[in-house]
Formats: sequence, structure tokens, C-alpha cells
Amino acid sequence: MKNKITKFMICFALGLTVQAGAYLYMDRVLFAPLASGDYDMSDVKDKVAEAAEKEGKKTFSKVNVKGKAYYSYDYKYMADVTADSVTIYKAEDLSNPQKVDLKNQGVSFFEWMPDRNLALMALYPIHWNGGRWDVTLARYNPEGTTHESDAPIRDLPRDAKIVSVAYSTATNAVYMKMEVGSRLYRIYRTDANYDTRRIYVQTSHIGKIAVFYDEDRLFYDDSQKGIMYTFNGDDSSWRVISPSGAFRLVGLGDDKTIYAAKINSKGEAVAYYTGKLGVGFKEVKALPSPVDFNSVTVHMIHEAALQAASASTK
Repeated sequence: MKNKITKFMICFALGLTVQAGAYLYMDRVLFAPLASGDYDMSDVKDKVAEAAEKEGKKTFSKVNVKGKAYYSYDYKYMADVTADSVTIYKAEDLSNPQKVDLKNQGVSFFEWMPDRNLALMALYPIHWNGGRWDVTLARYNPEGTTHESDAPIRDLPRDAKIVSVAYSTATNAVYMKMEVGSRLYRIYRTDANYDTRRIYVQTSHIGKIAVFYDEDRLFYDDSQKGIMYTFNGDDSSWRVISPSGAFRLVGLGDDKTIYAAKINSKGEAVAYYTGKLGVGFKEVKALPSPVDFNSVTVHMIHEAALQAASASTK
């Protein structure tokens, strides 16, 4: 009797150990949030990163890419994405690609997460023959036994598509920019519990969207009126954050710096600005002549800010 109890206790303890280990792996590895130093929304790349990128892409150079190539953060995987197909290649086994079952859907958006081998892809009924128009944000894990998990959005206007996605890796909040008409957009939100809902905002002319890596806080702009906003996902509050004048959101930095451009009546960028929530914005560079807003990047404003700071100390 004593031996049976002892064996039972040992098995019970082993079970708890395995369960705890699985939980820790999921919490700290598979779904672990990025540190602020790892989450860089800018396109700043040092020579080491550029060399790693070159070497990583070289691994997949023998693959005959049919669409557009997307590389995972560690270059372990490459996705070949066309309008109606996604094929995942593993660096160590190029001859056995994974062909993602899209369930006869088209692809309007694809992106790897910046810190893990997990892909986000937006699907829509490319071969629609009537009935409801539903779109889906799908998560695909090429390393998992169950590859897919979906967040469907149902009964949308015909031809609606997800065209941009912003995600907070620490909170698992995901915001989707949905095109519902010519230059008309909506915002939808989902999370780890697949609680998917529309976020009602002040405009249909939504420009760029971005999210803090460690907060459920969305940033977006009205591309027509030149107004920037922030939405707090915790309490559903919103407010205007742009200074006086017309401004467009460019993006966010790893230190939660907000990068923006002042625009003229033609929608062209005329000055670069940086800002912080609760602090405000400051001009870092007035441009000698207007430029196309879509050509402005976080890196360009970041570099201008560094030069301005350096000049001020001389």
C-alpha cells in the first residue's frame, strides 16, 4: 500500500513538473513579450544586421519564388506569398515546404512577428460567388502541431480587405486596418482570446496605424484632415495628440517616440517632428522643399533628430 502511494505521489509530481515546464515555455518563449530594446519599429540597420540579413536571404536563394518573399526574424523560415497561396520554406529543409491551407481564400496581408516564428496573414474570399463576405486574420505557426488559429470578421461590405496590422506583443492586442471602399477604412481589434470587435474612430480616412509594444494603445491619423489620434484599448478612450496644424503619423520608435510629419494643403511633408505622450511634439527639421509624405520614414526623422541634438550641443 505504501509503495502504491509513493508511486502515485512521484507520478503526480512529475505531471506537475511537465505541466509547469510547458506553461513556462509558452509564456516565456513562444508567447513571451519583446523587451523594448528588441522592438524597433524604425528601419535603422547596422552593418552587423545587414550582414545577417544578406546571409539569411542567401540561404533561400535557390528557391524559385512565385510571389513575394517574407523572411522570419531569424531567417529560419521564408514565406513565398502570392495573391492566393502561402508556401513556407525552412532553411534546414528547403525540399519539403509547408503549403498553407488557405481554404480557397486570397491573401491581402502577410507579416512575420518581429520576435518569433509566427506569421500573421489576412484572408478574404477571392473567389466569392455570393453570400456573406467574411475576412479572417489567421496566425500560422510553422513549428507547431496545430498550425492555424483564426479571428474571423463577418458580414463585411463586399471587397473588404485587411490591408495593415499593428500588434502589441506584450499584451497580444492586434489592430487591423480594414479597407471597406475606395480610400475608406475601419479599425478592428482582436486579442489572444479572439475577442474581435470593431473600434469606432473619428474618421474613415485612416492613414497609418501603430501600437506600443507593451501597451494596448493604438495610434492612427486622419489622412484627409491631418489629425493624429491615440486610442487606449484598456478603457476605450481616445484623444487628439497632434500639435496645431496638419500632421501625419509616420511611426513609433522602440523608446515610444512618436514620429510625425507636418504636411501642407497638398498632403506633402514640409517638416519632421518627434513627440512623446504627455510631453508633446517638437520640430526636428524643416524641409527645404515639400516631399511626398509616403517617402518619409521613421529612420529619416530619427536621423534628423540625432543631427539636431548634436548641433544643439556644439
